[in-house]
Amino acid sequence: MTATTVVDQVHPGDHVCWTHDDEGAALDAVGHFAATGLRLGHKVVCFTETSPPQAVRARVDAVGVPTEAAVAAGQLRIVPAVEVYPTGGRPTPETMVATVVDEVDRARHEGYPGIRLSGDMTWVLRSGTTLDDLRRYETALNPLFLDARVAGLCLYDRRIFPADGMRDIAAAHPGTAGPGTARTWVPLLRVYRTTDPPGLRLVGQVDRSNREAFTAVLHHVTADQPAAGRPPVLDVSELSFADVGAATALVRADRANATGIRLVGCRPALHRLLHLLGGVSAEHAA
Repeated sequence: MTATTVVDQVHPGDHVCWTHDDEGAALDAVGHFAATGLRLGHKVVCFTETSPPQAVRARVDAVGVPTEAAVAAGQLRIVPAVEVYPTGGRPTPETMVATVVDEVDRARHEGYPGIRLSGDMTWVLRSGTTLDDLRRYETALNPLFLDARVAGLCLYDRRIFPADGMRDIAAAHPGTAGPGTARTWVPLLRVYRTTDPPGLRLVGQVDRSNREAFTAVLHHVTADQPAAGRPPVLDVSELSFADVGAATALVRADRANATGIRLVGCRPALHRLLHLLGGVSAEHAA
């Protein structure tokens, strides 16, 4: 299974932790990820570190998508991460998130239907940012993906980042992949914002490997609900598995929100968990 084949399955709305142990495989992934975005007419922004911008651009060209016109029009931007993220002291999760939000807002104002962002996160290790701050940054990014207009590929070199820290960082992403990932891979969880009724649609699974990302979007949609509004509705009919931790997060969100939350399409296993934990307003799947 090639890295580029897996990258083909990263869609708008996906926030993926891409782990690797080879610079060439990482470069292939970024090149293919960027080329797909250009084909779709999206804006593409690549924050580089290990590979220089020229190498990334050459790899996109090699995939068969000429970059000259895209660079000239501003559709494709490839820049060292250290030139984009705040300098003059240790970057905080808040300032790092603000940098990404600015890119997303700029693409929207420029009229692009979507934006693809890739980031080689190796730069963080020499910035003074702690792994916990990095985890908080990745967690806080998740609400940006709810409208399915943003796709993110965050590259982490397993040879450099410690294994225990990587587990926590990966859990801040709804899905994790890399070279060697199975052909059937899709992000473990996909979450979409709904407007009628206001809430979320959840597709896939929640377990320890992505629970922090799940909790982040859950907190966002409950905190964002107008005080006078109805409870946010979570469509969980396509949620095939949720562990005890996920059920606990749902119960806590229900208790913390003034209007509570309402689940629709709840499968029997999740319904039983919620009942044991004290309950959330849930409707069984048909």
